[in-house]
Amino acid sequence: MNTCFTKSYLFVLSALATMPALAAVTQLDDVIVTATRIAQPAREVIGDVTVLDRQEIAAQGVSSLPDVLARQPGIQISNSGGPGKATSIFMRGTNNGQTLVLIDGIAFGSATLGSASLQNIPLNQIDRIEILRGPAASLYGSGAIGGVIQIFTRQGSAGFKPSIEVGYGNYNTLDAKASVGGGNDSSSYALTVAHFQTDGTNAIVNPKHTSFYADDDGYTNTSLSFSAQHKINQDHQVGLSALGAWGENHYDGSILTKSYNNVAQSYDYRDESFNGSGNVWLKSQFTPIWQSKLQAGLSVDDGKSFTPVSEKNFADVTNKIKTQQNQLSWMNDLQLLGGNVQLGLETLEQEVSGDTQFAVDQRRINSALAGYLLHYADFTVQLNGRSDDNSQYGRQNTGTVGLSYQLNDDWVIGSTMGTAFKAPSFNDLYWPKQGNPNLKPEDSNSKEAFIRFANNNFKASLTGYYNKVNNLIAWAPTSTGEWLPSNIGEAQLKGITLTSDWQADIYTAGFSYDYLNAEDTTTGSKTNGKQLARRAKNSGLVYAGLQTAVWTARIEVEAQGQRYNDAANKQVLPGYGLTNIAASWQFAKDWSLHARVNNLFDKEYQTVTDYGTLGVNGLLSVRWSPK
Repeated sequence: MNTCFTKSYLFVLSALATMPALAAVTQLDDVIVTATRIAQPAREVIGDVTVLDRQEIAAQGVSSLPDVLARQPGIQISNSGGPGKATSIFMRGTNNGQTLVLIDGIAFGSATLGSASLQNIPLNQIDRIEILRGPAASLYGSGAIGGVIQIFTRQGSAGFKPSIEVGYGNYNTLDAKASVGGGNDSSSYALTVAHFQTDGTNAIVNPKHTSFYADDDGYTNTSLSFSAQHKINQDHQVGLSALGAWGENHYDGSILTKSYNNVAQSYDYRDESFNGSGNVWLKSQFTPIWQSKLQAGLSVDDGKSFTPVSEKNFADVTNKIKTQQNQLSWMNDLQLLGGNVQLGLETLEQEVSGDTQFAVDQRRINSALAGYLLHYADFTVQLNGRSDDNSQYGRQNTGTVGLSYQLNDDWVIGSTMGTAFKAPSFNDLYWPKQGNPNLKPEDSNSKEAFIRFANNNFKASLTGYYNKVNNLIAWAPTSTGEWLPSNIGEAQLKGITLTSDWQADIYTAGFSYDYLNAEDTTTGSKTNGKQLARRAKNSGLVYAGLQTAVWTARIEVEAQGQRYNDAANKQVLPGYGLTNIAASWQFAKDWSLHARVNNLFDKEYQTVTDYGTLGVNGLLSVRWSPK
């Protein structure tokens, strides 16, 4: 770690540490899409949703998408060794892969792993994030047991708006981006190029670990995004967007000899990746009561890993694996029956290729969905149903029912119930000699209730939920003695989420608190009654801040309670608290200075046993953005 650089940060920002900061407060007039696939005001949404726009993301003073998500209610994160390393997300206690990730409406992730590489999605390319907690398979299909994270890439607006920002921090971190956007009454565009690189930290910090090697394991990410849209006439609009990110990640590793000894720890273990998504769409207002959107898109998760030939031969052995998802959807919103009737058809094709030969390397999911959203007097009703026909395991039907009641101008109460499922991954089904083609989807049944308060300067919400997840895929012995993945697991996820945000004049403050009881309830299992691995029962965040025409600043404390690294609850991961600060200064008409320090007090902690995390880390950047 660069000690002098760190001390410089602390010297510059110590005076700001006691200043409150610009909070990530969702404004009351936000329009949310993810909760229903129909644009609606935030106050009318029945689901538990968080919206983060570009300004709110910047106010948090972080450099990666996992860091942003880790600060949000209902979400916990584990990371295997610093920036760019394998990252898992647990939304409301569900497994990694049971949260669906979308980029501009297109499903994103690896069909072999069954999860999305969130660490490879560059924060610099994100314009907005919508987080929907709770089951959403009736809207989006497989994967949405815990909820949905939808990422919207940067969009253009009227005028001509260039921007350049360059930052440097300890761990030899460079963060740079350049963007240009513009438009007029009928057309707009946006183009962003970004580059991030860091030496990181040692991925494995326990010298007794079989793969430990004392070095820095760096990460590099270069990305490009583009979007454009054009209004053909008053009734028809077309658009497109694309995002691509090229990464290189280094980590600690080893290989086994014939006598099962771990060797070759000094080899430069690394992987190269490409993650991308793109789509084109057409919106049409065919009649005053019928609006339609036709969208075609694809996403790619392409990786190449490097290992040595042997203990003495450090020539590279490469292994390639690629997932491509092709998606076509047709959504229709009809003003009928006193509300919004939604009808849609979708088809999703998943293809796997690379050096590993799967018995089946593609599948298709054809889906039909319908929804009804009604606002009557002080009541809001939401009904959704979906049927997914998968070429591997057949049909899966899901549904959601939601009801809310506006007690008065400020208070709303409501409840939802829903079912969801998660399709087995290609690795689960067809990995050579270790897959089980007879696996069924994991499924869940969830209930929640909430009460919310919102006025012009204060918001608060309390949500309680219960989610029973069945047919969880876990390894178990078969009748022949082989160990294969099987549908044997069960879990019960119970919790509450309490949030509060306050804003008055230039000042803001707030907090969030989560209680989660994520319990293994697998009948006959040795882990029955144990907590699911890497989920803390208690977690939360407190922030305070201010914003003026010249200055913004933020101070926050995030905390995680004790967790267990293993299913047997024998490896304890101690709880921790981190203090983070961020500030900006508009020192000239088009120029601003931005600074942040995370883990201010250099707390040592782990989210995965033996794997390192960053100590005190900061970044100082300058931005040119003409008004």
